[in-house]
Amino acid sequence: MPTSPRPVTRRSLLAFPLLAATACSGNPAPAPQSEPSPSASTAVSSAPPSRTPTPSPSARPVDPLTGGKVSTNAVFAVKIDNTAPARPQLGLDAADLVVVERVEGALTRLIAIFHTSFPTVVGPVRSARNTDVQLLPVFGRPGLVYSGANRLVQEQLPRASLVPIERSDRDHSRVAPHNVMVNLRTLAREHKVGAVRDIGLRFGPPGRLWSSAPAASKAAVTVGVDRFAFAHGSAGYTVTWNGQAYSGGGKPLTCDNVVVLHVHDHKDTHTTSDLSIVSDTVGEGDADIYRDGRRLRARWRRPNVSAPFSFTSGGTAVPLAPGRTWLVLQG
Repeated sequence: MPTSPRPVTRRSLLAFPLLAATACSGNPAPAPQSEPSPSASTAVSSAPPSRTPTPSPSARPVDPLTGGKVSTNAVFAVKIDNTAPARPQLGLDAADLVVVERVEGALTRLIAIFHTSFPTVVGPVRSARNTDVQLLPVFGRPGLVYSGANRLVQEQLPRASLVPIERSDRDHSRVAPHNVMVNLRTLAREHKVGAVRDIGLRFGPPGRLWSSAPAASKAAVTVGVDRFAFAHGSAGYTVTWNGQAYSGGGKPLTCDNVVVLHVHDHKDTHTTSDLSIVSDTVGEGDADIYRDGRRLRARWRRPNVSAPFSFTSGGTAVPLAPGRTWLVLQG
């Protein structure tokens, strides 16, 4: 009786996905295998030997706050007075990101975010608010430089993901309480804060998303009783407050991106003041984003206080221009 043929087994090959490199250069190409010398029993092919393909270079890493050269510095947020007696504010021209927030009396304050450089004079420094408590953990565990806060806000600062740094260093050539000035370079050496982290900003060429966006050489945003205007020119967007330009180093202050978050403002229930409000930066809403003289309607989202933002238009992440950004919270 003839025997049954032995079944042929097949070996399944497992394909392992390649992980994208996060360093500046890609993974090195695998070393080519040495080929055996042809013998009398080996057929010599006339086809040229195959070559190992050269891997594509990985994208160059950029700083998560500026889109430029990566900085290993930590992050410090400084509360800056934004009233007429506080002018001129010092150190704003070195901030990588400036946040506009509303406080009581429909006035505004600025949160200047420093990461790539720390000026020796910054101010005038003013008090902390619960909007800061909700917003600043997006940076990880930044230092918060401030001058005073009401009792209930003071109690919440140590519980938040930030390092409270209260100061009262006064420049007596200015009028109190608009005269607290700090040496941020010294504070950065004295206080250990968390490392910089991704807050959700994406940087890159304009691409198709921005090429179809309408031109907008000017932008105006009202927060409380203050009007912020941004005029695009060769140096970026010149920033003004109620018609007056901010300055730094003897030049008008400029930025490369303007991001207007439409947020929900509501009465602050964790403060001793009946006038304080909180601008919610956890949740989602509409956004207007400006770069290169164009405006893009977008959506922002941040699911919780420890999560980064996302900025999308039509489901696509919005790339910002590398450089400085103003983030305006408009309730």
